[in-house]
Amino acid sequence: MLDTLYNTLSAGRTPGKQDFNASKMFSLLEDPFGIWCFFHAPKEESVNEINRYENLKVRTDRNARDAWIKEEFPDVVFISGETDAERFKNTIKDMLEGKNAIANAVLWNLPDNVYGSINLLVKDGGAKSKLGNFYYHIFQFKRAHDLKEHYALQVSLLNRILGCVQGFTPYNTRVFLKDKTVDVDYRDHEERLGQELAFWRLIRDGKARPEAHKPPKAANSPWRVYANKTVAAEKNLLMLPALSAEMRQALKINGMFTTDDVAHADLDFLKTFLDEPYASDAYYNSLAYLHNKPVLREAGHFPPPLKKRNLYFDFEATETFTKNSVSFVYLIGIWDKEENKYVSFVAKTPEEEIKIFEQFYDYVKDFENTALYHWTEYEVKKMRNLAHTHPQDADKLNALCQICYDLKVAVNKQFYLPAPSFSLKAAAPAFGFHWRQDDCGAMDSMVYFTNWLKTGNDDLLKKVLMYNEDDCVAMLYLEDKLKTAEVLDFKHEKRTPNA
Repeated sequence: MLDTLYNTLSAGRTPGKQDFNASKMFSLLEDPFGIWCFFHAPKEESVNEINRYENLKVRTDRNARDAWIKEEFPDVVFISGETDAERFKNTIKDMLEGKNAIANAVLWNLPDNVYGSINLLVKDGGAKSKLGNFYYHIFQFKRAHDLKEHYALQVSLLNRILGCVQGFTPYNTRVFLKDKTVDVDYRDHEERLGQELAFWRLIRDGKARPEAHKPPKAANSPWRVYANKTVAAEKNLLMLPALSAEMRQALKINGMFTTDDVAHADLDFLKTFLDEPYASDAYYNSLAYLHNKPVLREAGHFPPPLKKRNLYFDFEATETFTKNSVSFVYLIGIWDKEENKYVSFVAKTPEEEIKIFEQFYDYVKDFENTALYHWTEYEVKKMRNLAHTHPQDADKLNALCQICYDLKVAVNKQFYLPAPSFSLKAAAPAFGFHWRQDDCGAMDSMVYFTNWLKTGNDDLLKKVLMYNEDDCVAMLYLEDKLKTAEVLDFKHEKRTPNA
């Protein structure tokens, strides 16, 4: 029976490009253009790199999951094998033998072009199947607080494959989230699952081409660069960061499909179907793209209140990869404008986190004549939270907060930028600034730091510090450019440099 099942469900081959698995469900729902790219875009446009952050997260999650499974199911069998085909055959073998629990299972139904990996199969004697007077149901683990739509469809797909393998489809699949457990009823998602699989086949076969859009999880998408290029080249309305999907649809209904269309529209007409400030935001952001220059929104927010001493700082924080799975700020980086140098304070453990904030405080010294510049509210929120958990340092942390100045707020109050988001990574390149490393972003920094702790390789720490230094310098660069760059002043019917 083993060989019969294997041959039937494998269709004489192994999973390939033409097949769909559960891990692709998020992309199908949120990034269908990425699915289209996978089949039809030029191969050279794919970013073929290792996603260090995701790989580390997967390894960390798997280790914790396997430890829990061993504790809860002492007789569990972990599927092994040199190839996916071996792992699939071993999974069927253990199911036929009636093992009580089977971890890291692999199941295929390639005649239907679907396959998947299952965290845990648990035996149940409540119904008959091809296997005998028992069947298996699925335990799946998700690193999230809530059951998201694509999670429900993922486990429903796995349940569908399981039903084909054992000849009985259970109603319920158990999903373990971060702080709760939920049961997913296959019947609630069966119809939607069929629709999504049909949509995927249309994309695969070139019968549907989803609209280009920015990947929702850009760091995970090998097509992120191509998608962003396509969105920019098409002058897609996604380039207008303040607008919701409903607002973009309203523009299309009124005949505006590109940023150029919006730039050439009448602002008063836009206000008839878009509320303020969104109508003006869309209009002037489109003008910034059209002329490739910032547009003056409202004067008076720059220059910031410069002091004798000006420091530009940025934090780097871990996810839950380190000691006791605790997230903490491991790096405070500072660009000292007057000294023209980069300063950093590093914490190796959560216990050392408060020490680097004390070092930060000591470095500032003269609070009356110092201004601290940052991008977004994260840094200040972090320090205020630490003030609550470390009351002995609350005065120092609050003193730091009192001299903080959010450059993002000032920039966005004064300018419409030719940039697709309000992030530092979008604003600085709009003025020509570029980070020195192509292989180190915020997520990569976490991974490099974690691996530095494990290996002691100082080259990894150097990459982290260089990335953070560039973040700090980017703020200084923006401050200078936003005071000196030539801007467009449409509201006053003149185009002048921002004096």
